[in-house]
Amino acid sequence: MTLNDQIKKYYAVFGKNGEKAVHDLRRYFPNDYDLNEITHDVGEDFIAQNPTHNKALLIGVAIGKSIAVATRPKLLSAKFSEEIGDYAQRKLGHLSQEQLCIALLDAQLNVIGWETVFVGTLTHVQASPREIFQRVLQANALGFMIIHNHPSGNLKPSDADIQFSQRLKVLGEQMSSPMFDSFIVTSDSYWSMSENNQLKGVV
Repeated sequence: MTLNDQIKKYYAVFGKNGEKAVHDLRRYFPNDYDLNEITHDVGEDFIAQNPTHNKALLIGVAIGKSIAVATRPKLLSAKFSEEIGDYAQRKLGHLSQEQLCIALLDAQLNVIGWETVFVGTLTHVQASPREIFQRVLQANALGFMIIHNHPSGNLKPSDADIQFSQRLKVLGEQMSSPMFDSFIVTSDSYWSMSENNQLKGVV
């Protein structure tokens, strides 16, 4: 959809003639990029033609500019297992129910998102790869790690933990959204499947 089409839709919401509104706007902003370089005087002249709707449009343009340059904050580095493990332990280690979280990673392996995907029972969490990969793709992340807690205090992964992590590893490689590690945390420690070679040999 072109910018002119979007502007027509905007004015149509207020019951205005979209074609005329675009014509009037292009007198002040003949090129799309002119809306990125609005001077005070031109903006005021444009607003004066239709104070309510034109002012609202320019506010919307300013909001769009802010959104366009917004980036996700970098929470921590995922280059070292200890840093992720300690962070995950603080977030999940004390919880009485199992939770599965994903750490979303950028190209520099910075964590740009930390999201709880599933909350389970005292001993079990039912997780769906579909939900996990939806979160990764929506964030435009390079890849991800998964983290879940064991309220029982048993740090070692179960066979089901390992199988699920290996399945995600395979799916991630197939989708070019790699899973770099799978962590388990308790109240006093963490376990990295990557460090313990439990994801090796999975392709």
